[in-house]
Amino acid sequence: MARDTGKHNTGLAMAWVALLLLAGCASSGSEIDTAGTSVHPAALMAAVQANEDREVLNLLTQGVDPNHQADTAQTPLMVAAANGNRRIVQLLLAAGARVNAQNAEGYTPVIQAAEQGHLSVVRALLAAGANVNVSQGGESLLMKVVGSGDLLTAEMLLAAGADVRYRARDGRTALSVAQANRNPDLEMLLVQAGAAR
Repeated sequence: MARDTGKHNTGLAMAWVALLLLAGCASSGSEIDTAGTSVHPAALMAAVQANEDREVLNLLTQGVDPNHQADTAQTPLMVAAANGNRRIVQLLLAAGARVNAQNAEGYTPVIQAAEQGHLSVVRALLAAGANVNVSQGGESLLMKVVGSGDLLTAEMLLAAGADVRYRARDGRTALSVAQANRNPDLEMLLVQAGAAR
């Protein structure tokens, strides 16, 4: 008999959330007391990682901070963006998650969504005010997207006002990245958007 791994994974995720809520998770200063119930922000991160949108909504309704950062400065919004879960991204944004927060390595939610090819999440983050000209490691968001060969996301970023002439510290541009990757479609798109040859 085939095992339903989706239900099994959901059950495990909910068990982890319950353990975080009931056991070793309530530590000094970082818990939020809502109507007599202490809920640790790590419970929200666990629910986001498990793609449990109902549990995320429940925790946000209880007042859990959507901007709580893990040791790496990773926020729930960054995790949801990297996972491509648009519903959770929208829930977190509606609860006040900072759309341009950066982790310890300088990644933002929109960079993480774009690097994973999550077009609908990139669109939602841009609509919420994500910085289209953000850079990480010296590369602009547009350069990263061009480097991955993602034509649709590159078009979206350009339409949202991405700086096609941004030059990295090493002199590279989005156009030089497209040329190095031998991607004529992206080259043409960038030239039409004003990139200098």
